[in-house]
Amino acid sequence: MISNDSGRRLKTTQTSLEILTLILEHEGLTVAELDRMVSASKSSICSHLNTLRDSRFLIKEGDTYQVGFRLALLGERAKARYPREETVREVVDGLAADTGQEANFTILEHGRLLLFYGSSDDEVSREDSLHYRSEYYLHNTAAGKAILAELDRDRIEAILDRWGLPRESEATIANREQLFDSLEDVGSQDFVVADGEFAPGLVSVGAPVHDHTGDIVGGLSVGGPKFRLNMTRLETDIADELLDAVAALEESLREER
Repeated sequence: MISNDSGRRLKTTQTSLEILTLILEHEGLTVAELDRMVSASKSSICSHLNTLRDSRFLIKEGDTYQVGFRLALLGERAKARYPREETVREVVDGLAADTGQEANFTILEHGRLLLFYGSSDDEVSREDSLHYRSEYYLHNTAAGKAILAELDRDRIEAILDRWGLPRESEATIANREQLFDSLEDVGSQDFVVADGEFAPGLVSVGAPVHDHTGDIVGGLSVGGPKFRLNMTRLETDIADELLDAVAALEESLREER
C-alpha cells in the first residue's frame, strides 16, 4: 500500500538497503564495484557491509559479497501472506499453457509490481525469463494499468509522485492527464490491454487480483510478441482465460483465510 507518512528517514539505513539491493541485483559485488555505484566513501561502504554481514544478510566469498540465505527465509515468510506458491504455479502454468503465451502473477507493494511467479509455454521466452526483471511500474503494464483503474485519484497521484512516469518505450504514456484519460476509458471493463507500452512489440492483457476483503493484492497478466498474437483473440478468448485464472486465484485466497 502507499503510505503518506512523512516521518523522518535514516540515510544510513537507506544506504545499507541500497547496497543490499545492488548486491542482490548484480548477483554479487566487490567493495571496488560498490565504490563506483554508491554515493558514499569506501570506508563507509565497508562499514555497511560489515554490519550487513554481522546481521547475516550477506556472506563473503573471496572478495565478493553475496546475499545470505537468511534473506531468502525472510522472503518465504513474506510470501506466506499471499496465495500458496503451489496454487500460483498451477494457475499461472495453466494460463500459459492454455494461451501459448507468457503469464505472470505480480504482487502490489508500495506502488510497484513485484514478480511472484512467471511461466511461459514458449521455450525461448522461458529461457529469457530466467534473466528478466522482477519489478515493474504500474503505468505501462497491463496488470498495473488494470490496478490503477480501480484506485481513486489521490492514491494514483501518490504513486506517481513517488515513481513518476518513466518512458520505457515510445508507446509509454508519460503524461499524467493522458494516463488518467486512458484509465477512464477502461470503464467497467475487467481487464486492460497494454500495446507496446512496456516494451516495443509486446502486447498483454492484465487484471487485478483481490483478497477476501476486496483489497488488491496484485495482478495477473498474459501476453507476448505482437507479431504472433491476434489482438481480437487477445481481447476476447485470452482475456476470458485470464479472468478465469484470476477467479481461481481469488478463490484460493478466500479458502486460505
